[in-house]
Amino acid sequence: MSNNDNETTDDEAGTGTVLGDFTTEPERIAVQTLIEESTSPDLPSEDTIDSIFSVLSNPGRRYVLTYLLRADGYVTMTELVDYAVEQTNSANTGEEFRHRVTVELSQTHLPELVDAGFIRYNMERQLVDETEKTKLVSPYLKLALAQQDRLDAEE
Repeated sequence: MSNNDNETTDDEAGTGTVLGDFTTEPERIAVQTLIEESTSPDLPSEDTIDSIFSVLSNPGRRYVLTYLLRADGYVTMTELVDYAVEQTNSANTGEEFRHRVTVELSQTHLPELVDAGFIRYNMERQLVDETEKTKLVSPYLKLALAQQDRLDAEE
């Protein structure tokens, strides 16, 4: 393959072709950073990568993972609800809305994250904690959040 402005020569990492598909320098930098941050002794399997993208496809789960990765240790359900309500663009922040957010998190998003192995959730104590798999989401989550920020700025 010839080398032009849209290609890189990072053949050692096997990323030259992938990065060549992105048209702008910021896009290439973002993908390269994602690739570099994702490399570790425990590379995610294809199943894990599929589950990461599935998990990140929903804003509620992104809120949980973002808050958990920023926290130091476990977080409470109340903290997660506060964060999710704060992150929504909804003018409805009353008790009824908080209750809907709480139900959606506790009955949908947290169980899905537990099933995928990305969090531990103690329902009795209302505590959420990381697992060994949680940090695998971080580089993909950063990219998803950067894209969301870009879309929000365009509105």
